[in-house]
Amino acid sequence: MKLIIDFILIVGIVLNIITLLKLFKTKNNQLPKKILIIFWFFILFILIHFYGLLHKLNFLLIPTFLLENGSRLILAVLIYLYVKSLFENEKNFIVKYFAHLMPFVLYVFLYTLPSSLNYATGKNIFPYIQIINTYINLALIKDFYGLIYLLLSLNVYNKYEPRLKQFFSSFKEEDFIWIKKFIMLFLVAISVDLIITISEIYFGYNVEWDAYITLFFVIIAMSYLGYFGLTQKTMFLTEIILDQPTLVKGDYNQKIINQKEENELTLKLEKLFNEDKVHLQSDLNLNDLSQKLQISSRKLSAFLNDDLYTNFYEKVNYHRVEEAKNMLATDKVLQYKITAIGELCGFNSKSSFYRIFKKSTGYSPSEYRRFFLKK
Repeated sequence: MKLIIDFILIVGIVLNIITLLKLFKTKNNQLPKKILIIFWFFILFILIHFYGLLHKLNFLLIPTFLLENGSRLILAVLIYLYVKSLFENEKNFIVKYFAHLMPFVLYVFLYTLPSSLNYATGKNIFPYIQIINTYINLALIKDFYGLIYLLLSLNVYNKYEPRLKQFFSSFKEEDFIWIKKFIMLFLVAISVDLIITISEIYFGYNVEWDAYITLFFVIIAMSYLGYFGLTQKTMFLTEIILDQPTLVKGDYNQKIINQKEENELTLKLEKLFNEDKVHLQSDLNLNDLSQKLQISSRKLSAFLNDDLYTNFYEKVNYHRVEEAKNMLATDKVLQYKITAIGELCGFNSKSSFYRIFKKSTGYSPSEYRRFFLKK
């Protein structure tokens, strides 16, 4: 058992260091990256601490104890802040959400440091520490605290996910669904730890290896984050925020665009798509299009939703599909591979091209091409 745990810890430490090095090498210097670096350092300290615990190495246990002891009060919070930072502008972000870090800071100064001093001196300098250890199960509190923040993280994701299609023309599920899966993996890790803690309280047993079970799930979750998190794009939803009420389709009393603006926007929008072919730009987003129309993103989104009964994602991809249909039905189909046609029409991947095309036409691009080649 010890050899297996030792192997898992070493693998976890190596993966952690590799990921940290890759993070430092990435040119992206945005807030999500900085939060990830802090997150990974905490995980590294935890792994080193448990490695020291496994081999009874005091020179590793003492320095890592300061961060490991309160780690369950910060890791879930960092996940929450990371998910938030993926979708929000980083201006004043730290100030806005600093209160979420305070429980960890207070815990370190009021519990971890005093506990360390009591242990180092062999004296009961801070007598309240003994009272806390006797009457309060901190592990249980930490687990529930972590569960709350992970559920909050899930809630943030679920709020933003339906609105992503209003902003990005190349919405790929794999770009975002991994975030939800990552949160779920950490939920499993904390849930396992909570079950173990409750079992220890109920059955009155205590074994040394139970913490390593939770650590195993944490390593799986962090490996998942390491694979996807390094390349995750930051999605800033700066003009249309979650707190803004959604206008109800057909409710003309609440419309923010008058009839004259509606007619002008319709003409301008059709020109951009039919003549300028803006949809061929694979990374086209709502802000880009609103700038071309010289209106705010909020007004453009309202126009698409309330007047055209569509959203940005559907509007752009409708024109991309039409472009692809034209190419597949002409001699150009013989000049390019199907994947190349998708790229020329603005799709940034083969999977998104096939999925969107088939949803729109009922045929895959290959089937559509074969149909016209037979004519």
